[in-house]
Amino acid sequence: MADALLGIVVENLHTFLRDQLATFYAIRDRFLQIDEERRRFELQPGVVERLQEDEEWHQTSSLITEQRIYGALKKAESLRTFINLYPTLSNSRVLPTISSLRALTTSSSKLSALKNLTHLRYLTLYNSSITTLPKSVSRLQKLQILKLEDCDYLSCLPKQLTQLQDLRHLIVKNCESLVALPPKIGNLKRLRTLSTFIVHPKEGFTLAELRDLQLGGKLHIKGLEHVPNECDAKAANLSSKKDLNCLYLSWGSNANLQCNDDEKVLEALEAHSNIKSFGMKGYNGTKMPSWMNNISLLSRLTNVILYDCNNCEQLPALGKLPHLTILFVCGMRDLKYIDDDAYEGAEEKAFKSLKKLTLFQLPNLERVLRDERAEMLPLLSELSISCVPKLKLPHLPSVSHLQIQGLKSVFDYNGNKSIASFPEPIVQNMHHIKTLRIEYFYEKVLPDELSSLNVLQELVLFGCDELESLSENVLQGLSSLRILKIMCCDRLNNLTEGMRHLMHLERLEIWACPELVALPSSMNQLTSLLDVTIFGEDNNPIIPEGLQYIPSLQILTLYNVDSLPEWLGHMTSLQQLHIGLCPELRSLPSGFRHLTNLQKLYINECPKLAKQCKREAGEDWQNIAHIPHFELVAVQEETFCEKISTKWNPRKSTRDQSYYLTPDYEFDRMVDQL
Repeated sequence: MADALLGIVVENLHTFLRDQLATFYAIRDRFLQIDEERRRFELQPGVVERLQEDEEWHQTSSLITEQRIYGALKKAESLRTFINLYPTLSNSRVLPTISSLRALTTSSSKLSALKNLTHLRYLTLYNSSITTLPKSVSRLQKLQILKLEDCDYLSCLPKQLTQLQDLRHLIVKNCESLVALPPKIGNLKRLRTLSTFIVHPKEGFTLAELRDLQLGGKLHIKGLEHVPNECDAKAANLSSKKDLNCLYLSWGSNANLQCNDDEKVLEALEAHSNIKSFGMKGYNGTKMPSWMNNISLLSRLTNVILYDCNNCEQLPALGKLPHLTILFVCGMRDLKYIDDDAYEGAEEKAFKSLKKLTLFQLPNLERVLRDERAEMLPLLSELSISCVPKLKLPHLPSVSHLQIQGLKSVFDYNGNKSIASFPEPIVQNMHHIKTLRIEYFYEKVLPDELSSLNVLQELVLFGCDELESLSENVLQGLSSLRILKIMCCDRLNNLTEGMRHLMHLERLEIWACPELVALPSSMNQLTSLLDVTIFGEDNNPIIPEGLQYIPSLQILTLYNVDSLPEWLGHMTSLQQLHIGLCPELRSLPSGFRHLTNLQKLYINECPKLAKQCKREAGEDWQNIAHIPHFELVAVQEETFCEKISTKWNPRKSTRDQSYYLTPDYEFDRMVDQL
């Protein structure tokens, strides 16, 4: 969802920031203009190589080096706003030392200069490798907004932060290592937004810190397993916070399993009736609190997330919420119905406003409603399901986006190991699906019922390790398909000649499918196919044979391949070629000189190939000198923290199935996106 920055900037600060941003963009545009003029006559090694010829200018994009920016800023003594546009280059750089700054956005990890920016009102740190803020942050007495975003290593905030008595908004987003806020956060009497509060049993970290804060916007309370009783929970005084419209509650994975305590605590955390978005994770109670069954209290709700509330047997009458548009339910072992309330009269529709529904890991879920007579889900457009083997879906003619996900070797709640399979006729009641994503489906072929999806426009297959081929019967029915993406399917070895039926296919992507070494000969009939992406698998980084027979291919993207076949130089219809992340790729085929229609060539992070393509000096230069637009981007060195992150952080891997099984991270990610 769109960033909520404009929603939190208040009163005069909104106008101030708008004016300062306009000033910044005027200065930035001037920097870009000067840089563009200079780059026509000189090269800047290490970022983007600019190509020139005597009679023809070759257009390429470029980046401004930080040395140039900070050098120019030394003379900008009255600058009020600085926003770093290039976070990938700035982790090792220092902050600008302009004492007049009022607004600063940076990803720097060297923050010692903060103490000199005493006029600062607005500070955003993002993509920084910091582990905490410096104690000198207490000198920023005029600071009103502090935003911390995507700081993977940020674990705590200094206690000196509570000395910032003018602080109005403290926003933390996607900082997954954060385990503690400063003690006595309640001393910040002017605080109006506190996106995250982490409970600890020690004094200064309890829910009582929230009692007198007039908070609005979003609040995510974590660590509720440390709240011993309902009296401590009531101290948060949530029911009086009328400006709070998003409330999320989390119990940790090591939470106390005494469900009675959780039920009393949740009962005491009653929200105000203005709440529009609500979610909770790790709740161990068997029933929901009375206030969640009060439809009038929750009548404004639009979003609900219920994540890993394992013991819950029954949900509130969510189907009767008039404005509910998004519902996510995951991890409830005994739940049989999403709504088991009664519906009387043909005019009463269940989930009448719901547009997006996600149902994950609900092994005993049988139906959406107990009352099958009621009309339901008239506006539902997006449906995602995973591990719901007993679910029988109603007729859903409005669904246009469907995601089906299974997990191999899933352990159910009794410890039994099972293999997820395709649910019982899942698409027979959904004939208008335009986008279908299938993940972790463990069968050798796709089910024939997919052939009925004659209006499907996009099909994505991800992590289907047992899938060996795409059956001709299925492909024949997909007559409207325009986009086909196949990712991480280890045993897929044949797209089959049925590809000829995809006469409207415009884009094909094949990512990390090591057994797929050749494309069917019928690819030469796909005259609408204009865009192909190939991402080689580490164990077999090759380009599949047959690619050259696609008759009208205009855009080709190649990642992680170790060689380019000579026939690539015969693909004369190509207009754009992207080559990236190929550390072993050493040269281009000599036939590149025949690609006379090629207008754009991008080479990104291919260190050995880059040497061969140096302007005039590289051995391959003569084969690409005719290309009007050529861009050569060097390898960006990882910082030390980034290298460590790559080694230990499983969330960085798209193939790691544990990503889907870590509720702490998944729930936090969803909350941060809302």
